[in-house]
Amino acid sequence: MKTKKALSFLLVSIMILLAACGQTNQGASGNDSSSQSPSESSKPSPAIETVEWDENGPETTVKVMYPWGEDNFKTFVLDRYEGAYPKNITLECVCIAAELKPMQEMNAKGIVPDIIFAGFGIDPLVELEMYEPLDEYVQKYGVNVDQFNKAVIATYRGMDPDKKQGLIGLPTFVDTVGLIYNKEVFDKFGVPYPTGQLTWDEVADLAVKMTAKRDGIQYRGLELGAGFTGGEALKPLQEFEINWTDPETGEVLIDKLPEVKKYFEQMKKFYSMPDLYNKDPEARGRYQFAELTVAMTVSYPAFIRWGMGGDPDKLKNIDAVPVPVWEAGGTGPNVYSHPYMLNKYSENKDAGFQVMLGFAKAENEDPVTSPRYEFATNPVYEGKNMKAFWDYNPAVPPVISKYDKLVDIEGSLKDFAESDMNIDEHLRKLKEESEVKIKEAKSLEN
Repeated sequence: MKTKKALSFLLVSIMILLAACGQTNQGASGNDSSSQSPSESSKPSPAIETVEWDENGPETTVKVMYPWGEDNFKTFVLDRYEGAYPKNITLECVCIAAELKPMQEMNAKGIVPDIIFAGFGIDPLVELEMYEPLDEYVQKYGVNVDQFNKAVIATYRGMDPDKKQGLIGLPTFVDTVGLIYNKEVFDKFGVPYPTGQLTWDEVADLAVKMTAKRDGIQYRGLELGAGFTGGEALKPLQEFEINWTDPETGEVLIDKLPEVKKYFEQMKKFYSMPDLYNKDPEARGRYQFAELTVAMTVSYPAFIRWGMGGDPDKLKNIDAVPVPVWEAGGTGPNVYSHPYMLNKYSENKDAGFQVMLGFAKAENEDPVTSPRYEFATNPVYEGKNMKAFWDYNPAVPPVISKYDKLVDIEGSLKDFAESDMNIDEHLRKLKEESEVKIKEAKSLEN
C-alpha cells in the first residue's frame, strides 16, 4: 500500500483487497439480535427534539486520524469531500494508522484525534476504549441512517463490542462484487452470454462447458480470486447469515453448520472439474482471467480497471452480471465499508459527527452515475453493465463474532483443493487449528 496507485485503488474502490474484507467474512446468527430491526432502531424517536448544526457558528478544527500521509489526505479526503461537511469546520490530518502500537504511542504524546478512519478493523479502538457509539448523535441531529446501505449499517450494529446493537461508525464507500465475463471465451465455446443473476449451480454448469483446450490453449470456465483460492472464493459462503464461531464463547461452529458444508460441497464440485483448478504455483499467484483464458470471475467493480490493466483490447469483450446466489432471489455476499468512528476522548464530538455524516452522505451517491466515482468518469467502464455490481440483496448479519477472523477458511482452500477433499475431515482439522488460535487470543484478553 505504499504506492499512490495502490492507495488510489484502496480508497476509490473501497479497499477491496485489504484483509478487512475478510473481517466481515461472516454473516451472523440471530441469537443475539435486537427485538427491533436495525432500520427501526436507528430512526430518531419523535419524542426527542432534534437540532441542526449551525454552519455560521464558531470555526472548529476536526482532527482526522488517517494513515497515508498529508498528500493522500488532501487528495482522498480534503479534495474528495470538499463541500460535503459544514463550512465552519476545518480538517486537520493526524497522519497515523489506526493500529494498536501507533495509537498507543499517539496517546502517550497527548494527541487526540476527533474521528478515526478504521481501515484496519475496530479491535485497536475497542482495546483502547476509544470508540463512541453514534446513536445519541443520530437522534440529536435527526439523522435517518436508512439513507445509507442497510446491510452495512446492520453490520456496524452487529460489530458493537457491547452487544447492544449500537452504531459504531458511519460508512465510506461500500464494497460489492459481480460476475465478470469474457464474451470472447463464451463465443469460442458457442455458449450464450449470461443475461441476469445466475445460481452457483448454473455457474458450475457453464464452467464445465468452457474448461477445455482450444488451439493448444487451456481455457477455464471460472476463477474465484487468484488461484481460485483468494478472498473472492469466500463469496458463496458470505451469502449465508451465519457465524463461524459463537460470539459469546468463541466455540468453533463450522463442523455443525449445514451452510458451511454446503459451501465446501460446492467448492469440491468446482475443484473436481478436470483442469478448472490450476495447481501451477506460478500461475496461482495471478488473476488468469486477465490473461483472457478464463470465461468468468467474481470480483469487484474496479477489477475491470486494475485487474485488466485498463487495456482497451482486453476490455472490449468484458462485461458483467450480478454476483451468483445459491437460489433465485437469494441473498448475495455481505458487504462492508470501512467506517469513520468517533473518538470517545474527543472534545469536538458534535463537529466530528458532522464531518463523518458529510463523508457518509457524499459516499451515498450513486456510484455508477456520480462524478465522485471513477465508474462514471473513467472511460474503461464505458459501455459496461456497472449497475450489476450493486444489483443484489446482500446478506445482513444481526451480530458479529470477533472470533470468526481466527477461522482461516480462505487459507485452508488450497489444502482442500489439493487433498482428497474429504469435507468432514477438512473441517475437523480447520476447527482444531482455529481452537488453538482462539484459546491464545482469549489468553491475551485476560
